[in-house]
Amino acid sequence: MRSLPTFGRIGALAGIALSCALPAWPASAFDKARWDALNEAVQQTSQACLHQMHHDTDEFSACVDARLLRAEGKPVEQLGAAYLGLVGCVSAARIATLHSDVCARGYLARVDALRKPLKLSHEALCPTVAGDCRSRLAQIEALRKGSKPKP
Repeated sequence: MRSLPTFGRIGALAGIALSCALPAWPASAFDKARWDALNEAVQQTSQACLHQMHHDTDEFSACVDARLLRAEGKPVEQLGAAYLGLVGCVSAARIATLHSDVCARGYLARVDALRKPLKLSHEALCPTVAGDCRSRLAQIEALRKGSKPKP
């Protein structure tokens, strides 16, 4: 059996690594236009609502909920708004902000309901909001298991 040349092996390994790192959605189910719409919804929700988190988790949730209503019938946009809501509330829960754990659980349920038909994983969604994805995914998993997100 003939072995691949060094560059061939490197290329093959790089291809395998790249394919393992791709987001969990089929290209036909989630194209560039939908991905752009998702990112745009996250950014717009962030600009409209994130400053409210400094005042009150309930005000932040009300802002995100209003954006969810405006995006009625547009599941990709709703997913973007709900994911930003989840990230904001999970961050607030780490420092025990009033109502943040209830807020985080509510948005987790919404995100899961919206992402599953689109075949998107939390790992694929994570980069839409700046920050440490490894920590965020661990916090979301802790929330899912019923424990309080850790700092």
